[in-house]
Amino acid sequence: MSDPLARALAARVPASFSELHPYVPDLASFPVRLDANEAPALLPTLRDDERAVWLAALGAVEPARYPDVRARALRHALATRLGVGDDELTIGCGSDEIIQILLATFARPANGRAPVVLVPSPSFVMYRVSARVHGYDVVDVPLDSAWDLDLDAMLAALREHRPAVVFLATPNNPTSGVFARDRVEAIIEEAARLEPPAIVVVDEAYLPFRLGPQDPWQGATGLDLRAGNPHVVVMRTLSKIGLAALRVGWLVGDPRLIGELEKARLPYDLPAYSQAAAVVALGPLAGAIERHVATIVEERARLVAALRAMSAAAPLDVGRPDGNFVWLGLGRDSAPVVRGLKERGVLVRSFAAFPTRLRVSVGTGAECARFLEAFAEVRA
Repeated sequence: MSDPLARALAARVPASFSELHPYVPDLASFPVRLDANEAPALLPTLRDDERAVWLAALGAVEPARYPDVRARALRHALATRLGVGDDELTIGCGSDEIIQILLATFARPANGRAPVVLVPSPSFVMYRVSARVHGYDVVDVPLDSAWDLDLDAMLAALREHRPAVVFLATPNNPTSGVFARDRVEAIIEEAARLEPPAIVVVDEAYLPFRLGPQDPWQGATGLDLRAGNPHVVVMRTLSKIGLAALRVGWLVGDPRLIGELEKARLPYDLPAYSQAAAVVALGPLAGAIERHVATIVEERARLVAALRAMSAAAPLDVGRPDGNFVWLGLGRDSAPVVRGLKERGVLVRSFAAFPTRLRVSVGTGAECARFLEAFAEVRA
């Protein structure tokens, strides 16, 4: 009799799993890691009184008890900050869990075919991974030459494939730029005309780094797009602003949708320590977080200016940086550059589908200086 596990795996594991791989980042030790779009360390930037608030919040958590299943304190803090109702929020372990919850909820086949997820490409990889895990077909629509939405192609894909869910990350990862607001609005309008309509997800994980005097949306956000559009939802997270360890993400949507999403959310999914820390981050430590974001934005400007100065000697495509990272075009194969940076203790992110490009996260001033020094050496 053949191996029963082998027979079970062959019969039961979805065929889509064959194209997937576990996410395993480079686990080697590097003095400078600029590969994961993490913010620089937050705790060293806190004043003594701010650090005391942080420690007190964590110290008040009783580890023998399950976390609040509704995350009521955090839910209220978020609702107050965002100007929405408590019943307009689903909170989970980072954007990854929110994506899983949303796709689990909308996985019902329509018109006799598997549900479809529509995504611009390139974009956040977990849209595709989660969609395939949940049995969706994925339709990728390449971005235009300026790394913005190709509106005609997106609208055509909407009409042809009638997706259940459309993901729009703005600012986009890995390209860093914000999508044109009028293009996003046109996609939202077309999604509403479909039968059944598509849910449009405006993912604003990097929103804090976009806001400012140069913001092409002039301060408007995905929340503004929800007016009169109940099929629009907005995702955000604390992960990119110095709180990645908490794994706190959320989705804002119509209460009717939230009621369905909550059925798919696992109980006790968000740890009590994460809830407690997030509450103080949104309240008494909000000023410290804003300082941290402002420092990252300033360092981003210095990094971009330095890279553009380097371009005078040998062309570089720096792109529009609206996130806490830079989408850097080298004009040649990036593999030798990546190897050279690693040899010098600097890790950045490369992409097999875009072999001439790198994604470089904004680190501390010292980290960015070390990257620039190493980059100049390996480009020579």
